Amino acid sequence: MKRHPDLRPLSEDHHTALVLARRTRRAAERGGDDAGALDAQWRDVVRAFAAELEPHFATEERWMLPRLEESGETRLVERTRADHARLRELVRDAASAPVLAEFAALLERHVRFEERELFVRFEALLTEYEDASMRGLCREGAWEAAIGALRSARRNAQRD
Repeated sequence: MKRHPDLRPLSEDHHTALVLARRTRRAAERGGDDAGALDAQWRDVVRAFAAELEPHFATEERWMLPRLEESGETRLVERTRADHARLRELVRDAASAPVLAEFAALLERHVRFEERELFVRFEALLTEYEDASMRGLCREGAWEAAIGALRSARRNAQRD
């Protein structure tokens, strides 16, 4: 799917999130068969959430959602915020097969929703003026700093 250049890093994060969701779903399906594997996957979820998903959510919440809300897209904004909040809650829960299963299912649905609805609508809002504004944000360093922080967090997480 062709994406606005400034959204590509967020779309790339979605691929990583889908891989995490698939691994997590498989660990949940094995459940009690291998408690060690379940715990290991939970640690991976917690690490990935802190290093990759939380910075991704923060970028969306700071840069995308306010613009969507201003344009009247309250349903999309509310769903995004609700999904982010529930994923945050799940990461704070104790590791168990049901929690892993819910986390994996919600993360996958959330990524699909963002790619198919949220990002599509956000791109439609990028008029020539807003597109220039996005480039201005990059020149000022704000958007670039947010995307740079995501990439840095991802690199740090890979080293851990």
